[in-house]
Parts: sequence; C-alpha cells; structure tokens
Amino acid sequence: MARRVATGAVLLGLVVAAFEATVVTSAMPTLTRELGGQHLYSWVFSAYLFASTVGMLLFGKLADHLGRKPVFTLGMSLFLLGSILCGAAPSVPALIAFRVLQGLGAGALQPTTMTISADLYSLRERASIQGLFTAAWGGANVVGPLIGGWLVMHASWRWVFFVNVPVGLLSLVLLHLSFKDPVRPATRVDVVGPALVGLSLALLLFSLEDGAGAWRPLLALAAAGGLVAVVRQQRASPAPLIPLELLGDRTLLSGVFGGLLAGGLLYATTAFVPLWMTERGGHSPLMAGLALVPLLGGWAFGSTFGVRVFVRGGLRASAGGGFVLAFLGTVLFTLGVTRDWHVPALFASLGLLGMGLGPAASTSLVGPQTRAPWQHRGMVTSAVYASRMLGGSFTIALVSLLPGGFPARFAFLAVLAGMAALVLCTLAPGRVETEAVPARA
Repeated sequence: MARRVATGAVLLGLVVAAFEATVVTSAMPTLTRELGGQHLYSWVFSAYLFASTVGMLLFGKLADHLGRKPVFTLGMSLFLLGSILCGAAPSVPALIAFRVLQGLGAGALQPTTMTISADLYSLRERASIQGLFTAAWGGANVVGPLIGGWLVMHASWRWVFFVNVPVGLLSLVLLHLSFKDPVRPATRVDVVGPALVGLSLALLLFSLEDGAGAWRPLLALAAAGGLVAVVRQQRASPAPLIPLELLGDRTLLSGVFGGLLAGGLLYATTAFVPLWMTERGGHSPLMAGLALVPLLGGWAFGSTFGVRVFVRGGLRASAGGGFVLAFLGTVLFTLGVTRDWHVPALFASLGLLGMGLGPAASTSLVGPQTRAPWQHRGMVTSAVYASRMLGGSFTIALVSLLPGGFPARFAFLAVLAGMAALVLCTLAPGRVETEAVPARA
C-alpha cells in the first residue's frame, strides 16, 4: 500500500512539472504582449530550462547523498514559491527572475521523481510502470496547452502559474506519509562542479541571445574557458558530477545525446508553434494550445511502446528509430508552414513528430538508468534530464537568432532531428545491456 501511495505522490510531482512546461506555452504570446516584453519572449523559456539544468546537476547528486525525500521536498517548495511569484509578476524581467527560481525547483523534481520510481520498482516492473508515468506525463502535457489557452481567454494568464499550488502540496503530503529513504553513509557533495558548469553554460547562453551584440565573442570565449575549467575540476574532484568510469559507457553517452536533441526539438517546438499560430496564423490562444495536443499526445503514445522496443532492440532501435519518425514529422511540418497547408495536415505532422520523440526521449533515460549502479542512479538520471533541459534552452536561443522567419526556424529543427537519427542509428548500442557498470572503489 505504501508503495502505491508513494507512486501516486511522485506521479503528482511529475504531473506538476510536466503541466508547467506546457500550460505556459499557449499563454506566453499574450503574457509578453500585456507586460510589454515581447522582445524577451525566448528568455522566459530559456531561463526556466537553464535553471532546471543547473538544478538537476546539483540536486541529482544531493538525492544520492542526502536522500530522495529531502531533495523532492526542497524542489517542490522552490517550484511552488516560484509559481506564486510568477503569477504575481509585474513585468517580464521580474517574470524571468521568478522563472529561474521555479526552474531550480523543477530541476530537483523531475530526476528525483524518476529516481524514486527506479528505487520502488525492478527493471521488469519499470517497463510496465513506465506506461503509467508516461500516461500521467502525457495527460498533463496534453491538457496543459488547452487549459492555458482557456485561462488566458476567460480568466487571466496569471492562473497558469497558480494552478500548480494545490497539486504540489498534495504530492508533498502523500510522499511524506508513504516513502522512507534507506539509510546511507555520509559523503562529500561537490557544489563547485555544478556551479562551474552553470556559470560556463550561462555565459554561452547569454552569447546566443539577441542582446549580446558586440559582447558575443567575449562571452563565447569566457564560456569556452569555463568549460575547460570544468573538465579540469571534474578530473580532480573526489565526487564528480558523473563518475569517470561511467563516461565510457555507450548506453550512457547515447542517452545523454538523445536527451539533448529530444529536449531541443520538444521545447523549441512547444515555444514557437504557438507563437506562429497567433502571429502568422491569426488563431486564438486556445487554438495555439490545441496545436500542441497532437505533438504531446503523440509523445505520450510513443513512450508507451518505446521501453518495450528498447528491451528487444536497445537504444539503436528505440531512440534511433524514434528520431527517424521525428525527422519525418519536422520535415512535413516545415513543408506545411512554407506551403500554407490546412490545419489538420499540420496537426498530423506534429503528431508524427511527437510519436518519434516519445520513444527517443523515454529510452534515452531508461537505458542509462539500467546501466548505472544504485549509488549513482540519481546523478545519472539527473545528467540525462539535464541534457534534455539544456538542449531545450540552447535550441530555443539558437532558433530565435535565425533569419528567414518561421519556415527557417522549423527547417533547422528538421536538421537537428535528422542528425540525431543518423548518430543514434549508427552509434547507439543495438542490444539491451542490463548489467550495471561497477562502482568505483
């Protein structure tokens, strides 16, 4: 019974994080227009995703050292506080600052949720329970844009943030009543590594934003220097972000790469499709939210069979094959935008994109989890999730810089999907390897 309640608690945490990722998208064009910050549109997304990346790198290690429950509680508290502040934001710059706080909380929630589920269930059970988690995640994603559009039209965009609060509080109560962390020895936690990574990636992200101007080369150079410092620091650290012996594992490397490009495709699409719908298509916020339903519904449907494909054929079949479908979907959608296809055809292409991204993203997570020893499972889960968020933040920044309007932006996403398909179909493991890499003595 306790395991079921704990499962329900982390499911609600996953729902809150997933819901927030999509409910905002249909409200964002109206929100930035009302607050007078349309030139900062991409920052609202990038700040949240980047903060989530840093949060995952830090809190994933804390989940291994301090316990899953304390980290989940801290993450949910930050997320709910950030949600309340975002709902009360008086300007877009303030909203961006509060989105950073919200993103840090989400960075603790998402990997910790999946790590707790991995602790509760064996590999064979996870192949089945993944369907439940995927259904919850997919349901939250599908209804999020619709609810966001409805709230903008009939209430206020501020409610897209306030609706998280009661669900998040219920999740906290249920987890504290049902889940108990196993006793673990006290160990060192390296905060210098996540701080250096965060600073370096922040400099790189700033160099890609519209306002960088003449500072762009200097920022990029500083980011490169910071990344060199990260490599040196991690080699000398007694508690690196990812243990060095895991970095040679093909399943882990393929999972990180798959997560990076899956996140880039998902978050850039969810950011710019509603904007295209409202600015070029002349549609309402509700219709802009509806445009994401086939994408996210396809993601949920694809994820349900993705793990089964992984068990039979490894990441090459599940993630590589998924990106092939995603490539076809992005190509068709780009053609539809260029040639003014009717809405049903555009929705169908987004559905195909989602059906490919679902198995690609889900098995890019399950594969590395399968290979990681228990004591490193939290940081490996966080690394894959962080790559997904990092891919989203940088892809949004890159897409916003592209000239040529929306057709060029969506064509760039098609190129990314094709590159991911080529790399994973060629280099990803072709069979399931369930024996964990031994931990470093």
